[in-house]
Amino acid sequence: MRLGIFGGTFNPIHFGHLRAAEEVRQGMALDEVVFVPSYIPPHKQLAGETAAEKRLEIVRIAIKSNPFFTLSSFEVDQGGNSYSIRTIEHIRTDYGITPYFILGQDAFNEISTWFESGKLFGLAHFVVMSRPNSRRPELAEVLGEQAGSFTKTANGYVNGSGKEIIYIEVTPLDISSSLIRELLRRGRSVRYLVPEKVDEFMKNERMYQ
Repeated sequence: MRLGIFGGTFNPIHFGHLRAAEEVRQGMALDEVVFVPSYIPPHKQLAGETAAEKRLEIVRIAIKSNPFFTLSSFEVDQGGNSYSIRTIEHIRTDYGITPYFILGQDAFNEISTWFESGKLFGLAHFVVMSRPNSRRPELAEVLGEQAGSFTKTANGYVNGSGKEIIYIEVTPLDISSSLIRELLRRGRSVRYLVPEKVDEFMKNERMYQ
C-alpha cells in the first residue's frame, strides 16, 4: 500500500490544500492520503484560537466526497505539541508500511529545526510540493551534513535505506488560510476559496468571526 500523510493546522482547510493533495495522490500513485490536523503546531502560533475539534470537522466535511482521502485525529487526540515524527511512527505501526510525508517547500526548508529531525529520513519518504514564492535551495543548505547520506535522482534524492525525497510540481493556487480568516473576520465572502459545505459550517459556527 502506498499511503501519504498530509499534516497541517488546516485553519481552515481550503481548495489549495485539497487540489495539492489530489495532484500528489495521482502523481505518486498513492492509494490513500491521510489528513492529520495538528493540535498545537510547534513551529508557529495557531491563529484565531480555533478549537481543534472544529478544524477536524471542517477537514472531515472537505474530504468527504473523495474516496482516496481519509482523516486521522491522532494529533488532536494526543494533545500537546504535534510532532511529525510521532505521527509517522504511529502510521508505520498502524498500517505496517513506510508512508510518504507530504509537505510544502517552505516547510521542508525548515525541516532541520523539527523535533528529532535526524530520525525522520529513516522512517518515511518525503514528497516536497512546489509553493508560490518559495525557492528550492540545495539539499545541503536544508539538511547540512545529513545531506551527505543522499544521492541525487531524477526527481530528488535517495538515501542508503531507500528513503526518498521527491520534488513534485503542483498547481500554484495562491490561497492562504490567513486570507480566509481575515475575510471571515470582516464578514466577507469566502465562496470559491473553500468547499461550499465548509463555508456553511464555518458561518453556522461563527468560526473566525
